[in-house]
Amino acid sequence: MSGAEPLEREPVPVTMEELKNTPWYDEFRLKSSRARGSFVPGRYKVFLPTIFKVVIARKEKDPIVMFENVIDELRRLWDLTPEMPANGPWHHTIVPGVLIAALRNNGYPFTDKHVEEALKRGAKTPAAACGFMGNCGAAVGLGIAVSIVTKATPYHDKERSLALRYTAEALNEVAKRGGPHCCRLASYVVILHAVRVFKKEFGYELPIPKPKELIGRCTLWDKNPTCHKERCMFNPLIREKTKAKAK
Repeated sequence: MSGAEPLEREPVPVTMEELKNTPWYDEFRLKSSRARGSFVPGRYKVFLPTIFKVVIARKEKDPIVMFENVIDELRRLWDLTPEMPANGPWHHTIVPGVLIAALRNNGYPFTDKHVEEALKRGAKTPAAACGFMGNCGAAVGLGIAVSIVTKATPYHDKERSLALRYTAEALNEVAKRGGPHCCRLASYVVILHAVRVFKKEFGYELPIPKPKELIGRCTLWDKNPTCHKERCMFNPLIREKTKAKAK
């Protein structure tokens, strides 16, 4: 078992409305953790070594497929609560790791060390950053990946600007989708944008599913209390909506 806290407490009833009306970060984090069955905010961090191991070992060339497989494997390995929540700050770690791992797997000049660096940086983005800091961790994941590709530091000029620019673009892509947070939606959107950025900026091409294959491919929508449902192209419900319009 990776967590120090035993699974002996039941989740404390906390409504979405109550969380929505809690604008104080520490109080929100405590309530959110209790709603998930943990009385220790940030307990997910003890699971990070497992995330590192899983992502570094992946061999897929398609970053969308890799992301989905990583989540599926982590859900099987998760032992902090009875079930791994659909949303969570581990996505901040996973997205940049998947992006660099996909570059590595497609023969570009990146190693396990680069993947680990991406994972380490992503893990530093705090939980609930999207609503409390205007800073989606998945979007920052693209900035992290660009920084690693360009070997940027705070002392660089163009390289630093590129990392900032593409973080901003990724944030805008996530913001355009609206709605409450959905980490899977944000991850999909950022990974797809990253593929465009890698090709345009660096000439790195990554395979991704065909447009029709992207529609309705989410398998966790019914486990996400803040799912956007028919508003999201990745939700299977969109297929029914599309069929209804076609009639």
